[in-house]
Amino acid sequence: MSNAKHVIAIEPRSEFGNNASRRLRRASRIPAVVYSKGKEARPISVSADEWKTIAGHGVNMISLAENGKETPVLIKEVQINYLKDYVVHIDFQEVDLTAEIEVNVPLHAINLADAQLHGGVLEQAVHDLAITCRPDCLPEIIKVDVSKIEQAITAADLVLPEGVKAAIPPETVIFTVVFPEEAEPEAPAEETEGAAEPEAINEKKTEARAAAKEAAAAAAKK
Repeated sequence: MSNAKHVIAIEPRSEFGNNASRRLRRASRIPAVVYSKGKEARPISVSADEWKTIAGHGVNMISLAENGKETPVLIKEVQINYLKDYVVHIDFQEVDLTAEIEVNVPLHAINLADAQLHGGVLEQAVHDLAITCRPDCLPEIIKVDVSKIEQAITAADLVLPEGVKAAIPPETVIFTVVFPEEAEPEAPAEETEGAAEPEAINEKKTEARAAAKEAAAAAAKK
């Protein structure tokens, strides 16, 4: 678990829609919304440069600073326009530091070179582990030592940080050793054609979701 504290300054927003969002981006700011239990969603904006620095650390939780007050939040969703390489919108969820939360945290295999694979290949079935813990115990990533694996590692086998519990069944398989004869054959070309949507269509969907969130935030302020 990282002990580093990540803080970003915020500013309230009173304008919404695509034109307002474009003006914010020209000013190097990102539109965002803070959701809080029992409260109205709060539209804000954050510095694009500050966000880029924080996002580079791969964190799950940060603090939002405004008027000398800091609010702990989870990073709920980040919408990105990959074609033009900018962040479209960010959703934050305010958290109570005294109550347990459920979050998905990335799993990383370590000591792979020492793993007892016996000619097999390590496959990872779960890449993001659902965990429960208090926000002050939230790890940025969970490292799994695979050096002793022979066949599989399940959720029950994971060594988690203090105060952290897996929120999935203990028998869930996380890592397995697969041998060449066990590998599934590739799907015929005709079955895979057209499976992926063009990136341009995906980007339109991202922009549409952001516009919908902006409309909801505007309605909440009326």
